[in-house]
Amino acid sequence: MNFEEMRNQFAILKEQLKNQEIVSDHLIRETMKAKNRDISSTKRTMYSCAVFSVFFIPLNYLTHAWSMTFTIVTMMIILFCTAATYYIHKPVEELNFMRDDFATVARVMAKFKKQYDNWLHYAAPVIIIPFLGWACYEFAWKNAPAGSSPLLLCIPIFVGAAIGGLIGYHYHCKAVNAAEDIINQINE
Repeated sequence: MNFEEMRNQFAILKEQLKNQEIVSDHLIRETMKAKNRDISSTKRTMYSCAVFSVFFIPLNYLTHAWSMTFTIVTMMIILFCTAATYYIHKPVEELNFMRDDFATVARVMAKFKKQYDNWLHYAAPVIIIPFLGWACYEFAWKNAPAGSSPLLLCIPIFVGAAIGGLIGYHYHCKAVNAAEDIINQINE
């Protein structure tokens, strides 16, 4: 009789543990899915910038603030960055957080994080520094009104670059932190 009671209690305990494991697995997957929204927001922001760049040529045609070459190169840079964003985000989009095994999710997130960090540290400066120099030349030196200081005309460009850089860095940190959180959750 004592042995049967222990067997029944063990079966009940085993069932409770089994149910608890499923809930934990489900909660982890739901959290990963929620963190993926932070990663997707960076992609949506870049796509919005790409759509906005379509209006550069008509806007420049009306204002003549920049040369057509500068406008076209700016559009090409934005389209290149959009393509790179798509390439980096594609494996993350293909994940199914509710069904894929944790090892696959962790591997994809680690690759995403590495590519995103490499983009910030290597590609962004190579693109942004020459672009800002050219923008200063186009706006401040080439089109400067007589008697105005070109250095003062560079201030709006640097302020805009600083604001854009801070916004971009915010989205970068948001995506990298979300990927890091997903990796940490899987490791725990």
